[in-house]
Amino acid sequence: MIASLLVLGSLQSSSAQKSSTTNDSSAGDITVFSDTTNQTNEIVNGNPTEIPSAQSVYETGTMSLPTSVRSFIIFIPDEAHHVPEDQKTISPENPNYLPSTLQIPDRTEVAFVHGDPQHIHVGIVKDNGGNLVWTTTPVKHQGGSDAKLLNSDGSPYAVSDKQYTIMQGKIVVNPEKSTGTLTVGGFFCPTKDLDNCKSEFTNAGFQILSEHNFVTKSVQKDISGDNTLLIYSTPIPLKDPIDKLKPIIDSLPYN
Repeated sequence: MIASLLVLGSLQSSSAQKSSTTNDSSAGDITVFSDTTNQTNEIVNGNPTEIPSAQSVYETGTMSLPTSVRSFIIFIPDEAHHVPEDQKTISPENPNYLPSTLQIPDRTEVAFVHGDPQHIHVGIVKDNGGNLVWTTTPVKHQGGSDAKLLNSDGSPYAVSDKQYTIMQGKIVVNPEKSTGTLTVGGFFCPTKDLDNCKSEFTNAGFQILSEHNFVTKSVQKDISGDNTLLIYSTPIPLKDPIDKLKPIIDSLPYN
């Protein structure tokens, strides 16, 4: 009987240790989270989100989403109209769009939000045959574009900008159809303003799924230094989250 209890206790301890690990930030080979709101495999509305971690998106520039995602908001960062070689962008792997490569289920709705002050962006999306399938409405700073449902037939899609042709991104649409309700996106915030950013997201009804701190080496003083990539979600349909992001983008110290 005593031996059985010892074995059971050992299994429970091992299970608890596994449930507290994630890949979002490194502490040797194992990362332990004290704040479960940052875990990326939570259950939201009965669906496992399985959203890639902020660290993964930062390091790879790619974000592959499950069928629980219905909509995605692509973030245009400050200085997105530059190439990484100009040393002005926030993230080398996500210089023009966050993320650079988006992988989504079939029939997922996509829109853009604008975090690049003093510039107007018009997104150009072409299918795998080079055919134009979407020219977004002109997007001014703080604003958002119209939305588009993309299907797997034309995948992969090339994303660029009407005026700033050096801006390059890609959208890959998988054959499996979206069955969920989540709206998901990524966001760059100066680390010194992180508490305020997270508070604004929470107050606007967003959930922060993960975060990753990094250092930007940039000739732009308002970008250079400590920054944080946030991955967020909300069950709210696409238009409302875009509107709710406007004051959060406006609070960023970029000019």
